[in-house]
Amino acid sequence: MPQGLGVRVPPPALNFKRNILNVQIDNLGPRHERVSIQISPADYADAFKKSLKDLSKKVQIKGFRPGHVPMGMVKKMYGDQALADELNKLVNKSIDEHLKDNNERLLGDPLPSTEDRVEIDHTKEQEYTFVYEIGLQPSFELGISSADHFTWYRIPASSAEVEQEIERLQKKYGNRDEVEEAADGDVVYVHLQELNEDGSAREEGLHVHSFFNFEMLTDTGKELFGTIAKGGAYNIADIFSVFKGERAQIARNVLQMQEPSEEIVEAIQPGFECKVDRIVRLIPAELNEAFFQSVSAEYGEVTDESALRERISGFIEQYNDNMTRVQLDNTLYKYLIEQTSIDLPDQFLEKWFINSRAADGEDEETFSQFMRRLKESLIFRKVQQEHQLEATQDEIIQAAVQHVRNSYGQLGEDFVRYIVESQLKERSFVESMHDRVMQEKFLDVIRNMISIDDQATTLEEYQSLQKETAYAE
Repeated sequence: MPQGLGVRVPPPALNFKRNILNVQIDNLGPRHERVSIQISPADYADAFKKSLKDLSKKVQIKGFRPGHVPMGMVKKMYGDQALADELNKLVNKSIDEHLKDNNERLLGDPLPSTEDRVEIDHTKEQEYTFVYEIGLQPSFELGISSADHFTWYRIPASSAEVEQEIERLQKKYGNRDEVEEAADGDVVYVHLQELNEDGSAREEGLHVHSFFNFEMLTDTGKELFGTIAKGGAYNIADIFSVFKGERAQIARNVLQMQEPSEEIVEAIQPGFECKVDRIVRLIPAELNEAFFQSVSAEYGEVTDESALRERISGFIEQYNDNMTRVQLDNTLYKYLIEQTSIDLPDQFLEKWFINSRAADGEDEETFSQFMRRLKESLIFRKVQQEHQLEATQDEIIQAAVQHVRNSYGQLGEDFVRYIVESQLKERSFVESMHDRVMQEKFLDVIRNMISIDDQATTLEEYQSLQKETAYAE
């Protein structure tokens, strides 16, 4: 999505007295010009003298008091640079006036001619001719209209999804009781001791506190453990056949090893003694007043099951709408870029691209990638200027709240506010939220320019359609 970057536009020309320099413009192609600026001694002499006078008051040279450095010494040491600065001001001013007179804006920066290099010599009163190539921003129209139809898929919440969420909430706010024998869904907490081949405890071997449930066991494991009782002890001949997964997964998930290497995993002896310390059973919360008060932190105030189901359904549908709208926006944005024709000065931009990458030391972006980014930037800037889009402070804060709520909302609004206040102190985060607001406003303008047709579907049908689309591309 566009970020409004990639186009360098000079600031508005200052209200200087108008130049009377000799400026010649040659057309090199569409939106591509050569600007030749001839500057005579009369054009720069007074400004050059004033610059030297100002320098003499500022420079500090050993043996002289500030402001008392002889002008001859100042001129000898700083003359070429001071003259170059004044000439550069005149050149920039001339280019600005040319752009203003013709209602044009630059693309990139002016490129100095490699064939007409200028040697600055303050000791000679002479004419200077500076030659630059410039690229000009083209005018264009967006390639979309209300005749373009796009589909926004709307996925209602299914009863199974609502039921699944209620079950999750009941587990989250339920009680955890210790029991004597394990059943499906219980968590078994154990102590595992690595054994030698003769069944004795391995010196300096693994001995860890871990946990598992029945879903983690293979058929071999279920047969080995049988009925798991608190305080029970079991000899495991091969721990890697008892639990599901590859050896490395079992090392991490069951033996609690942090990113073990392949060599370490292979060195683990398969025999283990397993002692059951305790068994914990989750008792789902009942749908009562206490439960509804607890879930209100996530779903807003609810007082009964019917209201909770309605609220959950609304949240699921909002999530689905956001998901399918992202797909709609991506499709629309891609279509906008493809259908919008912009005549760019390719030859100039290729030169500018090579020069800027050489100066920045960057070589990762290709020219075609740069041209697409430039096109996106021009489109974004056009929409931004024509519709006067801007992000207010309140909108940035609201975007931050929504972003944090999406990430941490289940932890409560007080925690959300704390995170927002903390992150808004970071400049990069504020800039990110600003870009998010501007992107949404940009997309809102684009959506209003085309026709959007709502179409009801199921999650399964939508996912199948997305797979078909991805395959076709």
